[in-house]
Amino acid sequence: MTLPVYPGRDLLPGLAFSSKWSPSFVNMPTATTASGADIDIGLAQYPLHDFELTYEFLRHGPVPGGSPLAQLEFRTLMGFHLMLSGTLGRFLYRNPDDDQVFRDLIGVGDGATTVFTLTRGFGANGYFGREPVGQVNTDAGVNVYLGTSATPVAPSGYAISTATPCANTITFGTAPGSGVPISIDMKYYYYCKLADNSNTFEKFMDRLFKLQKVALHSCRSGA
Repeated sequence: MTLPVYPGRDLLPGLAFSSKWSPSFVNMPTATTASGADIDIGLAQYPLHDFELTYEFLRHGPVPGGSPLAQLEFRTLMGFHLMLSGTLGRFLYRNPDDDQVFRDLIGVGDGATTVFTLTRGFGANGYFGREPVGQVNTDAGVNVYLGTSATPVAPSGYAISTATPCANTITFGTAPGSGVPISIDMKYYYYCKLADNSNTFEKFMDRLFKLQKVALHSCRSGA
């Protein structure tokens, strides 16, 4: 699937701090038994992620002595919003704080399984969560390892499918042996939509706009 990529700081240098990243789980409301015990039921295995971005400036129109890039920031972000038709469109977002892993475990062979879902783990010091990536950036290069070998598997030995966001897979020509760990180096995107149907671009000076809030919401496979 070919999806647009949300424009990064290289195109929009007016991206400000702070930014917000809010993972959330979809669980049933807590029920309390007669004994006072809480009962919690999860509706989804993996969280959804919300991001909130702010742009302090978006330059528009001719800038004396400036580069052509500096003239297109407002048009770039406004054009992106118009192209998506609000919450209808889907796109890929590179979260600068979670966009790549190295030697990350994606599965363990059983001698028969050849297809594995591409996931990433996030955390440290024994605390981590794992979930499917939105889409692997295959253009950035991928390395796959079996066991403790430092030599990557030859690319001819597997195929990566990015046809379905949040359900990217790797298929091996020969099933990894039983008990053999499978790990990967990869870069990836989140699969997202705009959280709102409208955004307000404020013109605060001649040829200068700002955008107080852009809310992005991650989506699940098939959504």
